[in-house]
Amino acid sequence: MVGVYSTGRLCGLMAGLLGIGGGGIMVPILTSLFVLQGVPHEHLAHLALGTAMAAIIPASTASLLSHHRHGAVRWDIVRFITPAF
Repeated sequence: MVGVYSTGRLCGLMAGLLGIGGGGIMVPILTSLFVLQGVPHEHLAHLALGTAMAAIIPASTASLLSHHRHGAVRWDIVRFITPAF
């Protein structure tokens, strides 16, 4: 479990410092971790991408709630653009 937390912290730090998406860092790290765990090579990319995308949901939700608590969410705009998603 320590590796998971370290990976998340590293990805968050690098994404914040470099201004890039965490997936650009997380996918290669996850791929390397899955190789070390013996995951078959034909599943590596799919598993790493799926795991990175699944991590986006709680991170985005936490960010949205934090911004909402500070009054920084324009819900009128959110309601307008949501159907496009």
